[in-house]
Amino acid sequence: METGLKTIDATMARAKLGDILARARYGRQRFLVEQRGQPAAVIIGYEDFQELMALLEDLEDVRDMLQSEGEPTRPLSEYLDERKERYANV
Repeated sequence: METGLKTIDATMARAKLGDILARARYGRQRFLVEQRGQPAAVIIGYEDFQELMALLEDLEDVRDMLQSEGEPTRPLSEYLDERKERYANV
């Protein structure tokens, strides 16, 4: 999967939106849209978005675990069951 962003200006994004969406969706390309030379938005395919959101959830879980060091814990099986339910629709 390509990790770099292709930078395009907003005028080009507007003119070629259909092509850009197809490249993001099927080619898994990522675009940084600039407006007046400043970053304004990012266009990524939905699959990439879902992967990023799952990674973010994992990072938030790790952060929460690190912040809760020293607090009472719960069984790992309980945590895994909760995680399975949370991601059942992803």
